[in-house]
Amino acid sequence: MTSPLGHLAPFGGPHFARVANVLVLEEAESTNDVGRALVDRMVAEDTEIFPTCVVARRQTAGRGRSGRSWEAAGTGAVAVSLVAPWPEGPGRIHVPIATGISLARSLSRAFGVDLRLKWPNDLLAGGRKVGGLLTEGRSLPEGQGYVIVGLGLNVRAGRDELDALGLPSATSLALEGADPGKLEGNAAFLAVLAAFDASLGEQDGDLAAAFESVTVHRPGDVLEVREGEKVVRGRYAGLTKDGLLRLETGSGVTELISGDVTTF
Repeated sequence: MTSPLGHLAPFGGPHFARVANVLVLEEAESTNDVGRALVDRMVAEDTEIFPTCVVARRQTAGRGRSGRSWEAAGTGAVAVSLVAPWPEGPGRIHVPIATGISLARSLSRAFGVDLRLKWPNDLLAGGRKVGGLLTEGRSLPEGQGYVIVGLGLNVRAGRDELDALGLPSATSLALEGADPGKLEGNAAFLAVLAAFDASLGEQDGDLAAAFESVTVHRPGDVLEVREGEKVVRGRYAGLTKDGLLRLETGSGVTELISGDVTTF
């Protein structure tokens, strides 16, 4: 049987329960962009694409929310994007938060570092950013679609390297005390691939309760959230069942579907 990735798809190496293909690139501008190109090709050829991970050993133009650049910390960073079917229905809105929760849990276990989720898509360790998620979806006319979830993770960067990149509020797994043996060679990539594989098998369940188990936010914390020119400030009151952020403001409870928590 041929792979939908054609000659680019390696057939050796580890196998996963749900991720069917792993494409490993020495360098890519953005693993999400590569994933989107795969989706475009599959749609054009009317071919089904099974869950696929795109791995870049070096990412040169990663993107965060709202088109901002994601500055990976040198060669010691991991860049992986998952391309997966995106069934139609109300559950689509759950994907970003549900995947973030799953990755925070899996990667905490894998590296022995307590990773916490800052709504909606930042992974923190010791209060500093160690990774970020970017979720992009594409709906098809028939109702089905594809979702691409990209993860950039600082693995081995030291304090001097992060500061030289202008990232004083960032950290790395190495700086947070992860076992060095789990960070060398392909070990970190394999841990991220296994975490994405596990996320595909998890059910949504109670998103609000699950988020509370991994978030850096605590009830009553004052948060400031920015979405474009709009700024909302209020006290953290958890999430809705669909993963929207609830803030208690002077005019009542505000629910936010997206935004950047700039103060917390």
